[in-house]
This record gives sequence, C-alpha cells and structure tokens, in this order.
Amino acid sequence: MIEPVTPENSQDRQKFVVLILVGLLYSFSVAYVFVSLPQQRFTDDFFPRWYASRMLLSTGRSLYDWSNASELVDIVGWPLADQLGYYYPAYLLIFTGPLALIPYEAARWIWTVFGLWCVWLGIVILARELIPDLSINKLTILLILTTIAIPVLQHTLNAQFNAVGVLALALSYRALHRQKYLLAGVWAGGLLIKPQATLLPLLCLLLWTILQPERRRFWLGLGLVSLLFWALAELFEPHWVMTLWGTLERYQRTRAVVDTIGNPYQTVAMLLLAVTIWLTIRLRRITVQAPAFAGLMGWAISINALIIPLYGMLHMVLVGVLAVVLLAGFHQSYPRLTPCVWGTIIGLFVAGLVAFAGPLFLTGVTGLQITISEMVYKTTLPILSGLASLFLILAT
Repeated sequence: MIEPVTPENSQDRQKFVVLILVGLLYSFSVAYVFVSLPQQRFTDDFFPRWYASRMLLSTGRSLYDWSNASELVDIVGWPLADQLGYYYPAYLLIFTGPLALIPYEAARWIWTVFGLWCVWLGIVILARELIPDLSINKLTILLILTTIAIPVLQHTLNAQFNAVGVLALALSYRALHRQKYLLAGVWAGGLLIKPQATLLPLLCLLLWTILQPERRRFWLGLGLVSLLFWALAELFEPHWVMTLWGTLERYQRTRAVVDTIGNPYQTVAMLLLAVTIWLTIRLRRITVQAPAFAGLMGWAISINALIIPLYGMLHMVLVGVLAVVLLAGFHQSYPRLTPCVWGTIIGLFVAGLVAFAGPLFLTGVTGLQITISEMVYKTTLPILSGLASLFLILAT
C-alpha cells in the first residue's frame, strides 16, 4: 500500500533528509578531527588491530604473535604491551583486513564514520520498526542524546568495535518482528564480532527461538554465518581458536559492575543469569510484537552491562537501542507512562553529561570525571532500565 503524500509526511521526509545530511557532516568532521589530533595518533583501540592485520597480510605473521604488541610499544609509546594485542576472534579480519590494505589515517577515518553510522542506523531502524508513529523531532532528540553520551563519545574517540553489535541487534530484532527467523539469525551473526558486549541478548534469542519449532530457523541462519566466519578466518589464521584462547591469558582483567557493588563467589551474577534464563523460558510462547518481548530484550541488555566484566563504558553504546526498546514496550502497553519514560531517559543522559563535565570543570583532567560518569552509565542506567524491563515483563 502506497502511503498518501500529505503536508505532514512530506515535511517529515524533508526533516529526515536534513537529519541524514547533518549526520554525514558530523561523522566526516569528527572522524577527521580525531585522526588529525597529534595526541590521538596511534593511541586508539583500532590501531593495534589494524597493525596486526597489516603484518598478517604483508608478512604472514600471526595476528596473535607477541611481536606485534612488542613493536607497538615503541610505535605507540605505551609501555604495557599486554594491552596492545589482538584480543578478538580472527574473523574480525572481515573489517580490519580490507582496512589494513590502506594507510592508517584513511582506515581510521573510515572506521570512525562506520562506527557512528552503525549506532545511528541501529536506532533509526529499530525505532521505525517498533514505534512507526515516532515523530522525526523525537527521533532526532534521541539520536543527539545518544551521540553526545559519554560512552558513545569514548567509543568514537577510541575507534572501538562495539558499534557493529548495535546495528546487528537492531537488524536481527526487526527480522524477528517480521517473523523472518532465518534472516534474524544471519543478522545475529554480527553479535559475534565482540560477543561479550551482547552476550545475554544473544543467549536470550538462542533460547527463545529454540523453544518453538517455527523459530528454529534462527539457529540455521546464525550457524551458517558462524561457519562462514570460522572458515574465512581459518584461511588466513589457521587454528586461530586455540591460539586466541591462549592469547587471552595476557588480557588485562577487569571487574563487572556487580563485583564492585557486592558479588561474593559470583552469586549475584549467577542469580541474575538464572533469572534471565527463567524469564526467557517463561516468555517462550509470546510473539515478538508483545511488549513483554521488548522487556526481555531490555532486561538482557541491562543485565549484560551489570554482570559481564567489561572495561570502561564503551559497551554502553547500546543505550540508544535500549531506549527505543523500552519506549516501544511502554508506548504499546502503558501509553500514559510513556512521557515519564521519555523524561527518565532524557534525565539519565543529561545526568551522565553533568557527571562528566562537572568534575572536569572543577578539578580538571584527574580521572574523577570518568569515575562519576561511570556511576551513571554503567551502574544507575542499567539498574533502572532493568527494573523498567522487568515491569514490562511481569505486568503485561
């Protein structure tokens, strides 16, 4: 059915075009600035992976060879070689391989622009699918808030790899919403690029789809992508699975949020994981269109942020998608509460910015601004979003 052209939707389309143009200008400019800053040269998370990929393609040296990290100590000027390794599955070469064929500055620029558009497209795709009547103005506000959120700014500055999971989760969710389970599994393959950032959402999707026969094509789609990833990586890096496993012993250990609050013998983490599995099984018969499914995805994203040991706030680039999921659930079930949800989301974004800018203005660059903003983005936000998700699950 062709949508009739009205002054309202014509104006929305014009706003959307302007939004795209502004996004292009912003992403191109930010990428150029970050590449051009002298203090940023070679200090991002992308450069060690680009360097290891370049060495593999030019000399045949393994991605996981310790010589890569040792050489980077002098190039980067960072003494801790254990932080400069290629701590990713070898199939990340899908991205780092082609970019390793061009100069670092150009590769970094492309990767920065790509990361920003993964975040933005994930939000837009999911918002258009789950809340089709969401106005362009509100969508713009959400995109702006996400873009200037400290985790997204950090992710952009450091040229990280979590953004691929944002777009993959949105595309998989949309395919599930349209009952295209095979395609949903294919898109879910993107969650394997940096699996720890989306481990619980992927676990929920795997469990929820296996419990109903018509949904099991999701496993086929994900299985095919996983096999393709493994085979492509094996061509360039034979026996990479075992090599990566051994390399991870050098990886800098960190703690989960629940470890800092109180998690003796991992009991809290295991309890929250058990609750996640129980909720998924309990909701096995619901459709993707049900508000409770939005609650389940919101819960999985929130609990993943709390119990999985992740460094910094970089994984919280999912905040935009999380906001869309919660807004969709409340918009459908409790429209009267939607303004409150909107207000809370905006309040948390603003609180995160104030938590970062306040100490920075008062005390300068001491690291205090990171600690306080992490209290908002890594602790307060996932706890509140987890409670809101649980309300959607239990009350609908």
